[in-house]
Order: sequence, then structure tokens, then C-alpha cells
Amino acid sequence: GANLISFFALPDDVSLENIFSSVEGLVTGVIGEGVAASPNPELGWVGSLSEIESTDGYWVKMEGSGVLEGAGQLTDPETVYDLHYGANLISYPFSGSADIGNTIPEEEWSSIDGVIGEGVAATYNPTLGWVGSLSSLEGGKGYWFKANQAIDFTYIPPSDVARESYSDNTSTQLSGFEYTQST
Repeated sequence: GANLISFFALPDDVSLENIFSSVEGLVTGVIGEGVAASPNPELGWVGSLSEIESTDGYWVKMEGSGVLEGAGQLTDPETVYDLHYGANLISYPFSGSADIGNTIPEEEWSSIDGVIGEGVAATYNPTLGWVGSLSSLEGGKGYWFKANQAIDFTYIPPSDVARESYSDNTSTQLSGFEYTQST
């Protein structure tokens, strides 16, 4: 089925051929915000999407189940996310998870009408705070951020990740990305 994912670490080669090599034959398509591609046995990957971006989220369509494997450089925790008005499909750049209210800067809450994940969602209520079935953002998952105006923000790292600990030489093994999604 369809899996809403992102990457918190990427190798130097971010081509679709390289990123999805461990699940070759199982992936039937990859859809990003306004871009898509699908594998063709004779032509390779075809479509408007050719490379994976660390700041973007992706719907990965699979036949059967598989494990997406790889290693790469961690996404810089200081990465700025430029959101336009409307729906933005973005990543969460950390491994692990963090409460939505502790990772999105408070000054941006009123500019975000909602956050939608795979089968979960949250909206900000000025009286109640973040409400809905989405309580935490998780590394390896993608999210639709619905912005009511253009904004730039940087996530607040989880408490166990210090901004100063980022290193260009840091490498991590991506844990298996196994998903079960109902239709």
C-alpha cells in the first residue's frame, strides 16, 4: 500500500535507483509534493521526480512488504523549512520522536492550520493547544503541514539531540521502514 515516509539521513547518491534499491521490484511509485515517478523495467525510473530531498516527505507505493535499507549523512538539525501557503509535504529530520508542541516552534503554531501524517492528524487550538490523534512527530515519517501563510521555521530538536552535536561526518544506519497501511 501507500506509506508516508521521509529520510533523516541520506547517502551521497540520492537517486531513486540508489535509495530504493533494497526494495526494487516492490515499489510501484513514489509521490512527493507536486512530483512523482514510477519504475519501468526497460526505462528505469520515469516521471518528474528523480532525487530524494532530506526536507521532503514522500508517499511510497508498494506491492507487498519490504525493508528500506541504507546509510547516510544525518540531516542538519538547523535545516530551515520554507512553507508556502497551503499543503506542504515535509520531513521530520531527527531519528526518534518528539511531542508536536515541543518540536514546532510556538511562534509558528498560529500559522499552521494542521499537521497530517499517515492515518493521524492534529490541529492547533488557541485554548486547548495541539489536539487530534497525532501527538508526536517521528523520524522516518512524512507530514503534510497546512500553512495559512508563508513561513520559515526550524524544528526544535528532541531533548536527546543537541544542535551542537551535528557533524558533516556523522553517518547512521537507517532502521527498517516497514509499514502496514489500510486503504
